[in-house]
Amino acid sequence: MRFAQSQPALGGQGRSGRPSRSVVSSRIFSRHRPIALVNISSGALVPLLKGNLHLLTSSALFLLTLIVRIMNLDNPPTLMVDEVYYVPAAKSILEANGDPNYVHPPLGKLLIALGIAVFGYNSFGWRIAGAVAGSIIIPAAYLLGRKAFGDAAAVVSSALLILDPLMYVMSRIAMLDIFLALFVALAFLGVCYNRLYLSAAALGLACGVKLVGAFALVGVAAYLICTRRTGKIARLLPVALLTFLLSLLPIIVSRDSSSFLDSFWFSVGWHLTLDSTHPSASLPLGWLVNIVPFPIYSASGLNIAASANPFVYPVALPVASLLGYDALRKKCCQPRVLPVFWLVSVYVLFFVLPRKTQFMFYLLPTVPAIILLASYGIVQAFSYLSK
Repeated sequence: MRFAQSQPALGGQGRSGRPSRSVVSSRIFSRHRPIALVNISSGALVPLLKGNLHLLTSSALFLLTLIVRIMNLDNPPTLMVDEVYYVPAAKSILEANGDPNYVHPPLGKLLIALGIAVFGYNSFGWRIAGAVAGSIIIPAAYLLGRKAFGDAAAVVSSALLILDPLMYVMSRIAMLDIFLALFVALAFLGVCYNRLYLSAAALGLACGVKLVGAFALVGVAAYLICTRRTGKIARLLPVALLTFLLSLLPIIVSRDSSSFLDSFWFSVGWHLTLDSTHPSASLPLGWLVNIVPFPIYSASGLNIAASANPFVYPVALPVASLLGYDALRKKCCQPRVLPVFWLVSVYVLFFVLPRKTQFMFYLLPTVPAIILLASYGIVQAFSYLSK
């Protein structure tokens, strides 16, 4: 009470009874300043950062990867290998002339067209979309690895994916496989975090890039069955189908229905039955050990090829076998088995595909799963040896 009585004596009020400027200022500072001091002194910022550390790490991984991917992206300034098919098709879609490349659905070419629309019809413009897609894959794999295998394996896998030769090269060329790899990764990430509608949409988009995106659908459905969530498949399929159909709009609106159906069935047959000789064709059995790298560009002293990492990729096989055996023995599917389903569905199904002509870069959508499994094996080996 004495403090309250002594306040006017300090010049707190004037003759009019209104608070003086000094009191108003002191009240303003007393209301706001101590709050900031309490927040800082109580360390409230630290729990906030810890709670969002995985999101901050994911953002940092994306930015780091994007920097690596876009350095010298416009070199060479000419079209490389299959860019001669997809870049003109993207330009045609951008000019509302339809998709002349009916071998594959239009979504991947539409994404290439977005880059051209922003940066122009030049090598940077037609490659930037792939660089962004390839950069998103790294944090997606990190988040999946963190949930499935823990922080250590997630960090190791991120480093290996950034440096991976196949991921690096295919992120820097205007081809479709990097977009397929992105949507496949998002599909399995969605399943890992029980975001099934996200997973279903990603599966539809994967099929909208290449029809072999349906391989991932097999893996996701098998995992849901293994985790006793069979009923979820019925909800997942319509969303995936609707998303796929929406991705076909650029060619549906530019052609009559009969022409569209003819093109679609031609694409299905092409994927299943192509059997032609090619000097860079290779069997899936040799992809993991880099038996036949796929040449991308060779001129003016610059040699680019899509190649596997033969020192890391094979490590995934025994790790996947042990995890699969452990799941069968325990009759329980945990998140750490999800990359095994990814590997088996997206890679192993190429062994049973009737199509004879296949190439090394077809492995790309499986690479995140391979790296995750190999990283888990490496971390476990170091942990065992350090004891």
